[in-house]
Amino acid sequence: MAKSAVLLAHALAFCGVGARALPYRPVVMMHGMNEDATHLQRNMDALRATYPGIYVTSLAVYEGRRSMIHHMEPQLEAVIAAIKADGNLSKGFNFYGESQGALLARAYVTVANDPPVHNLIALNGPQAGVGECPKVEFPGVKQLCGDLSTDLRIYHWPFCAFCSYWRGKNEAMYLKNSGWVADINNDRTINQTRRQNMLSLNQYMATVALQDEVVQPSYSAWHTYWYWGDDSRSKIMPLYETEGYKSDALGLRSLAERGALILNSFDGRHLGYTMDWWNENVLPMFDNRLSEMPA
Repeated sequence: MAKSAVLLAHALAFCGVGARALPYRPVVMMHGMNEDATHLQRNMDALRATYPGIYVTSLAVYEGRRSMIHHMEPQLEAVIAAIKADGNLSKGFNFYGESQGALLARAYVTVANDPPVHNLIALNGPQAGVGECPKVEFPGVKQLCGDLSTDLRIYHWPFCAFCSYWRGKNEAMYLKNSGWVADINNDRTINQTRRQNMLSLNQYMATVALQDEVVQPSYSAWHTYWYWGDDSRSKIMPLYETEGYKSDALGLRSLAERGALILNSFDGRHLGYTMDWWNENVLPMFDNRLSEMPA
């Protein structure tokens, strides 16, 4: 019987049936604030060198200054449209994002996820929102935003991307005024479709830069934040203590319980990882193939 199986396998290979390996799952990459698609070239090069034949695309949407002055809703719509328009992604893909692009990548999964994401990798993204203006992109107004955000009506600034994911210092003010991230995070009410979209992920890797001065607090990348009422902004709430985790609003608790939530970090500034670190920790997330051959 075993000999017959071996002979059948050889015959199928000779005829070309099953001889082709399943293709690597495509990869989409999303740049961060004030960057463009070419910013991720070294990552794309590493992917193509490691996984020959893999399809990789870096989204050329809302590049440079446009990524800073436009709210997140139109940026997300552009991401969704670009993915829909790419026929190479129709059977699903892995999604990698950095900084603001990491939030957009995760928001794509939460809101749309069609075609679906297999593995989501989000580096240094402000997933839980921010409470101070980015230090690098907007020097001089960082602390002003944090202290006077209510008076400045920062939630409603017209030409400001990070205002879409502003969280601030007051929970009631945040829930009343947030125009985007509170809904993306199911902070007001739990949208079950969005929760199920997150639960459909195979794995979700979220990465903190331990010396981050752009995303404040840096641990927003792990979907957590300062304790409400901590005016000194010195105490980060552990993820398992957050209301979103306890209620499983985004499915993070369920992902963690099945071992699909990977929370890691590197000791560096915002996006200041080395390629050695990236190759060791991130690159293996793309080592998977489509479950069926293209038609």
